[in-house]
Amino acid sequence: MSLTIDVWFDYLCPFSVMTGKVIADTGLAQDHAVRWRPYELHPGGIPAGGKKDYPQGVWENSVVPMADRLGVPFTTAPSGPLPRTDLAMHGHTFAWRHGAGHAYDTAVFDAYFHHDQDIADLDTLAALAGESGLDRSRFTSWTASPEAAEHHRATQEEARAAHRIHTVPTLVIGSWRTEGVPDAARLLRAVHTLHARSRVPA
Repeated sequence: MSLTIDVWFDYLCPFSVMTGKVIADTGLAQDHAVRWRPYELHPGGIPAGGKKDYPQGVWENSVVPMADRLGVPFTTAPSGPLPRTDLAMHGHTFAWRHGAGHAYDTAVFDAYFHHDQDIADLDTLAALAGESGLDRSRFTSWTASPEAAEHHRATQEEARAAHRIHTVPTLVIGSWRTEGVPDAARLLRAVHTLHARSRVPA
């Protein structure tokens, strides 16, 4: 029986990228459904008095060493203020509904972490959508629509209230849950155990 691996992520979170690498390296997506679920870390923007740039100490001391171990090509931290990612997440919904979810997500992550692009800008997102094989006009219409905004609001509320999400990445597989980048061996053991349980007759 195939399991569903739910992964809550944010486009400005490098640990979300690393989680994708761990899942890819384990090959779990070949036999199980991986559902990428956006969760906006800063839905109200950066708090007044808060640090607006990416925390360099965290980047140098935590992000880069872990990325090096996992083989994820991160170099310098993104420059400029941390972006809102709500519009990018509107686009995520459109992309997954139209069969280009992985391509779009990869494009947005690459745009932010490797090309210093503004992923809070609708025109930028539309260009990335086009590169991912999506219709730019339809993408823009959806992403800027009240329907997309309401869908985003509802999914964020569900994440907080029903799933108790407060950080990314968070992985949930049945009764198993972990926060942060998962260890590949531990993740495989959890999937194996849950899969075995699902096959035991009641």
